[in-house]
Amino acid sequence: MLKNISLRLCTLIVLLLTGTTLFAQRIQVKGKVVEKLTGESIIGASVLELGSNSNGAITDLDGNFNLSVASGATLSVSYVGYQTVTLRAKPTLRIELTEDSRMLNEVVVTGYMSEKKASLTGSVAVVKMKDVADIPTGNVLSSLQGRVAGMNITVDGTPGSGNTSTLIRGKSSFRSDANSPLYVIDGVMTRENISSILSSNDVESIQVLKDAASASIYGAQAANGVIIITTKRAKSGETRVDFDMSLTMQTYQCGFDMLNADEWGQVYWQAYKYANNGATPSSEIYGNGSTPQLQDYIGLNNVKVHAADTDWRDVIYRTALMQNYGATLSKGSDNGSFSLALNYLDHDGLVKNTNFQRINTRISSNYNFFNNQLRIGENVAINRWTQTLSPSGVDENAIKQHPAKTVYDENGGYNDAINDVLGDAPNMARLLENEKQNKHNYWRIFGNAFLEIEPIKNLVLRTNFGMNYYDETNKTFEPAWARDAVNKLTQSTNKRIDWVWTNTATYTKSFGKNNLTALVATEAKKNHSESMFGYGTGLAVENEDYIYLDGVTAGKNVGASASNYGMVSYFGKANYDYEGRYLASVTLRRDASSRLAKGNNADYFPSVSAGWRITSEKFMESTKTWLTDLKLRASWGINGNDIIDNEAPYTKYLISLKNASYNINGDGTTLAPGGYKVRSTNPDLKWESTRQINVGVDATLLNDRLAVSLDYFDKKTSDMLVEKPYIAVIGEGGYCWYNGGTMSNKGLEMSLSWRDKVKDFQYNVDVNFSYYKNEVTDLTEDIYYTYGGGNGVDKTLVGESFGSWMGFKTDGVFRTQEEVNEYKSKYDVQFGAPGVGRIKYVDANGDGDINTNDRVWLGSDNPKVIGGLTLGASWKGFDLNMFFNGMIRDAYNNSKYYTDLFQCWSGNHSTRLLDAMHAYENFEKTGLYNSDVPALTTLNSNNEHEVSEFYIEDGSYIKLKSLTLGYSLPKSLLNQMKLHHARIYFQAQNLFTITGYKGADPEGLGYPYPLPRTFSLGLSFGF
Repeated sequence: MLKNISLRLCTLIVLLLTGTTLFAQRIQVKGKVVEKLTGESIIGASVLELGSNSNGAITDLDGNFNLSVASGATLSVSYVGYQTVTLRAKPTLRIELTEDSRMLNEVVVTGYMSEKKASLTGSVAVVKMKDVADIPTGNVLSSLQGRVAGMNITVDGTPGSGNTSTLIRGKSSFRSDANSPLYVIDGVMTRENISSILSSNDVESIQVLKDAASASIYGAQAANGVIIITTKRAKSGETRVDFDMSLTMQTYQCGFDMLNADEWGQVYWQAYKYANNGATPSSEIYGNGSTPQLQDYIGLNNVKVHAADTDWRDVIYRTALMQNYGATLSKGSDNGSFSLALNYLDHDGLVKNTNFQRINTRISSNYNFFNNQLRIGENVAINRWTQTLSPSGVDENAIKQHPAKTVYDENGGYNDAINDVLGDAPNMARLLENEKQNKHNYWRIFGNAFLEIEPIKNLVLRTNFGMNYYDETNKTFEPAWARDAVNKLTQSTNKRIDWVWTNTATYTKSFGKNNLTALVATEAKKNHSESMFGYGTGLAVENEDYIYLDGVTAGKNVGASASNYGMVSYFGKANYDYEGRYLASVTLRRDASSRLAKGNNADYFPSVSAGWRITSEKFMESTKTWLTDLKLRASWGINGNDIIDNEAPYTKYLISLKNASYNINGDGTTLAPGGYKVRSTNPDLKWESTRQINVGVDATLLNDRLAVSLDYFDKKTSDMLVEKPYIAVIGEGGYCWYNGGTMSNKGLEMSLSWRDKVKDFQYNVDVNFSYYKNEVTDLTEDIYYTYGGGNGVDKTLVGESFGSWMGFKTDGVFRTQEEVNEYKSKYDVQFGAPGVGRIKYVDANGDGDINTNDRVWLGSDNPKVIGGLTLGASWKGFDLNMFFNGMIRDAYNNSKYYTDLFQCWSGNHSTRLLDAMHAYENFEKTGLYNSDVPALTTLNSNNEHEVSEFYIEDGSYIKLKSLTLGYSLPKSLLNQMKLHHARIYFQAQNLFTITGYKGADPEGLGYPYPLPRTFSLGLSFGF
């Protein structure tokens, strides 16, 4: 009995001792995670016990966490956008995270793989969406305008920002459609309009691969750079619901004023007198007296029109609204995550009756199995959008319409007569009304699915399948009206499906101080598109519900076409570094394209790059007090371009009744369709290739407050793909694609960033600028003196920038009659008619004659320098951000044809003609014409419509592109409201422009859809 009691007692003691020991081996950690600079709590930070499979915690609304860990364990604390911290576990911890403002440890997606930014050897720019999240836009790329060195983004005011275009390091091709970059969205490649695929709320980050080495892994598709877009996903251990909304008001703005109806009559009277020795005109609109008097007149179909002064800009434009709403639901766990994003955009255009409506749905998920050795996921967007487009030439017609032309006649019909001085511009109010029912409907499925396995440590096998399906339906109806009693209907459908299948194997290995990452891959992609159209006239009923092709009664015409394109690729890449100090990367890709001739359709695209982090050297230790990081890098590589017609390598025939019919049976009546040749083959057609050298330096200084990045690049494109014109004697089918010409782009890019804090006040200054030099360096013999505007004899585009203008040099206008007489006595004037107030042409070749041989190259509107400046500050929840952008360039102001030259157009003109009128009145008194605007005349005897320096202006500008003022609720209030975050903001765009350009807007040359001034109010919150 005693023995049993003793045994049980000993057993109990042992168990107690063992339990005490086990208890002593674990500790309970209570901690708080805060931002180092502000001391504010960080919600949703991940705290993990290193070495455990899944032991971790997520910080709550106050940044607190509780975690039981083994005694002596090491914790890893991380949060997106901050440097990860590792530390020894203690019962009580306060952990400060530092924002990774210099992003040296940030993981950057560079194509099929990710790298730390500190290890990059190519030229890569990274954009965080938090920097541009407040900018209301239908196209996420438009918000990056002026913010990335080396990237030139042009925008206009088209609803939905559908006309946004992007150039990276200038033009590298003769074909305008072949100069855009490749977009890669979650591994799916496209060149289509981003506004139809993504909403801004979908995007997590954007990486811009600018040099050949960083983009070369995309080979033949990367000659113009690559933009990689990563969409948002749920974070591990995080459940969130986020809402974003904004309301924007847009107003019309223009850089010049137009004449009213009375002013137009005054300048007309003087212009007529100038051209007709003082005689006055006779006009149905303005009478025939010594001074013009606006009066009623007879318009279309003999209907009276009451004279009035019409501001056609008020007729065409309006104050417009844009609404944007977004909601995201996301849930993450240790084993996977899921998110659902919804976005609705309703964007009314400045032009009346124009609109863009889009609904975006994006679903993404990823899950891991077998201790994270198997990973699967998908990211799919389904988008539906509708457009009501404006009639072509809206902005041009806004300045062309005569101010005395009214919208309606006295019977309420549209006044659209070609009458007297009114000109032949169509009544834009009629066109806007007639086309308001012409809605264009689209929908798209865009996404990918992937599977990853890690069969052995450090080896990851991944297969990714991406798809882009697009469906478009268009209907354009032109109702009958007084001058055209026949209505017309055109309907069309376009369908397209792209798929890409990528398989990669990535191996990462560290041995000693050496680190190696290697990737090998295969990729196949295919595109198939189909289109159908139908046309007819004479619909009996014009009600919108009955406007379909089965209602047409005459002029029936139908057609259909299809096209295919494919590419097969094999590629590999290896990154190596020694201690993170010496860096190297090598890439080789082989692409085979169906667009090129058999035997030349495959080629290799190599690249090599290297970097040296000098600050890692021992001899740099003395600089660590002021120099955090200094890296030199250099790269060389070749990229390709095959963006031409899918059928380019084939001799092409079409069957047509209209263009190739023949009366086979000889009855003189019955026609049979025949075939005709539209293109000839070129068996030697091959890649257009771009070779690029890049040298750069990156540095962070002064305790990470200052960051500097500088790049120089030299980019040369050869074997450029051109479809040249041909002489008529060749006959039908003379068009043929061929390789010919070379072009060079050289430039310098710099980015500077300063961030600092003074107590509760934080501020930042970001500056970037880019300098470019473009030059056509060679053309083939048969187009050497004709391509791009050459004179066909002795003047060639070679040595000039692509897109240069050829025209006459000018020396202002003639100020006095003596100046005119001296000019006539000095030169044999074969071109133009010198006179006081007329443009003076220069004898450019010095032969004593003024003729067409004096035409020279006058430059181009290619930007010389592009820059951006961001000023930001925050204090106790308030934040202020101002962004300026601008450029230095010349501009061809073709609107002067309408605004400044009365004789070239009978529609409206700029009020600058009033200055010319007063200057000539003063000349008649003093003998001096003191104006830079040509004198008013109704005869174009001096050929002032010809291309000349008169139209070329300084198109440089500085614009306050956006100003944002916001307020975020403090943590204490958020906690009471059970919110994760809450912010309200006000933003304005295009507030003012500093420029000498006399056109509508120096940012958009020509006649684009006008760029509005906008005012937005936004709110974002989440829980």
